[in-house]
Amino acid sequence: MCRAETEYLEKLQEHARDTRKFLTNEMKPERERSVCRAFLRTIEVPFEEQELVAPTDEPADVAFRAARFQIQEILEQDRRRGDDWKRKEQKYFEADSLDNVMEPYSPTTSITLVELAPIVVDALSAKAQKYGTGCNYIDALVYVNLGDKFLVADSDVPNLEALQLQGWRSVSILFPPYGVLLFTSITAPEFLTELALGQYMGWQDIDSLFEAG
Repeated sequence: MCRAETEYLEKLQEHARDTRKFLTNEMKPERERSVCRAFLRTIEVPFEEQELVAPTDEPADVAFRAARFQIQEILEQDRRRGDDWKRKEQKYFEADSLDNVMEPYSPTTSITLVELAPIVVDALSAKAQKYGTGCNYIDALVYVNLGDKFLVADSDVPNLEALQLQGWRSVSILFPPYGVLLFTSITAPEFLTELALGQYMGWQDIDSLFEAG
């Protein structure tokens, strides 16, 4: 391999190692903060890093000002990100050329908010049952991490009765590059209630969407 190929493979190996570390249980609080960070950027709410904190009052995962975010991630069924990145890391270390790390192109398919809503309802249902009336003080933030899907721009906000019946103070979605505000109750944090419902894309650099700083 030429020097450029070797250096590129080394960067891939480093990225795989760092990603696997980020997916460990020890890094769960930082993963949750990164989701909130990305969501706030999409809806163009300025913040300081020190404002994103792990609250002492369960069941919130991240506190931001008056918000108490409970994070729920949606992945493809049976997808195990740690295992995926372990295989990638091994593949990068065993590669003797860039040809060995190339992967076939897999086109993504579209999904609308109307199609996504029942998936969100199902993803939050167990926590809604667990927390009961405690949901009245929780702002659900659903991170949709589906590599084979993209959210249709300017999707219509669907019927949200099923979500509202779960009792959340507010429900929002992070589906990069979009942040979506589905609904807010009258007791939700002001920085959410002052926004119109729907999709936002307030951060243009998708590669830095989750990064601190």
